[in-house]
Amino acid sequence: MAPKSCQIAHIYCLFFLMMVVCIANRDTDNTVKASKFNKDVCINMVKNEEYKEMKKENNYISTDMNHKKLIVGVVIIHVCFMLIGASGIISTLKEKNIFYGLLINMIYQLTLIIMIGVAMKQYLITSFKKFKADRISVNIKRVLAGVGIAFLLSCITRIIEMTVCSNISVPANQSNVNGYFVDYPILAVIMSVIMGPFTEELIYRGILFRFFKYGELCAVLVTGFLFGTMHMLSSFGNTNILLFLCQWLDYFLSGIFWGFIYKKYKNIWTNISIHGTWNLIGAVMILTKIMLTK
Repeated sequence: MAPKSCQIAHIYCLFFLMMVVCIANRDTDNTVKASKFNKDVCINMVKNEEYKEMKKENNYISTDMNHKKLIVGVVIIHVCFMLIGASGIISTLKEKNIFYGLLINMIYQLTLIIMIGVAMKQYLITSFKKFKADRISVNIKRVLAGVGIAFLLSCITRIIEMTVCSNISVPANQSNVNGYFVDYPILAVIMSVIMGPFTEELIYRGILFRFFKYGELCAVLVTGFLFGTMHMLSSFGNTNILLFLCQWLDYFLSGIFWGFIYKKYKNIWTNISIHGTWNLIGAVMILTKIMLTK
């Protein structure tokens, strides 16, 4: 990775850690106030559906906050992986054998999945029950609508890219993924369609978005910025600035879109299902292209 890319990776990680500080110092007034309600008031409100929903929400937020160390650990692992990638270690290993790069990515994501499963078990279970409670047809419509909007955003950024840039290339991040599909298609599908969407949505929407204390709209913008920047770290300093900005815009708008999806439905499994389906379509296109060129 180029020196500039390494520098921007450190800036990204610093900004990311600032978000962790916001999480660590998050005012848990909702859970505290809920527990300190006057008993008589609680009795009078127990039949109120809105109160019941608030209590249910606070229950799994409180559970997550009790596992704050694990949650912060998840973010620290993510930051460490970004720094390792910025140092060029992964690139060096991939030059020897591309499998090493794939293996490191899968170990990183598997570690996060295990830690997230422990730290946010109640949240994941509660969210899945809500997701499952909706009719299958409703969830399918949401996924199809989500994929359609993601496709539209991708087309818009691609048109901008072709209009502004003379030389168009694939982002370094996507180029690496394409390489995995060539040599290890099954593992690449598992990583990009299942593990990737799960870890990314839990980190950016399940942790950063949900515990961000400066408003949902601000959370959408900040997490979208971090999401876009994370995907473009390996391209910084290695490509034309206009091309870089156009490619970053693609990921940034995707991050904004995933943020609005979570803002609307308040269910991480809706995000994971739409994100996973979008990546699945991309995986099918990559594999089809590989098969046609052979």
